[in-house]
Amino acid sequence: MKTWLITGCSTGFGRVFAEAVLARGDKLVATARNVATIADFVRHYPESAAAMPLNVTRKGKAEAAVAKAETMFGGLDVLVNNAGFGLIGAIEETESSLRI
Repeated sequence: MKTWLITGCSTGFGRVFAEAVLARGDKLVATARNVATIADFVRHYPESAAAMPLNVTRKGKAEAAVAKAETMFGGLDVLVNNAGFGLIGAIEETESSLRI
């Protein structure tokens, strides 16, 4: 049995990964900007799932999610950093508010 932390679990690949992890019997800290979108994981798997709000652009929030995993489940085995931002179009024709 492994303990996973997956970012961006509200929709898409993150949600599919989270569902598969729980279905196979592993433990999961699921994160999303809006924790209400992932509350069903905890309802269906109260012993093996934790839901935590996380906006990966906010400094210190990822560390808090890892700390919760360590407290609840004794550590982490797998991290899936699924949260992200898509920029669609030719790079010279797009504008981004992302500042690195």
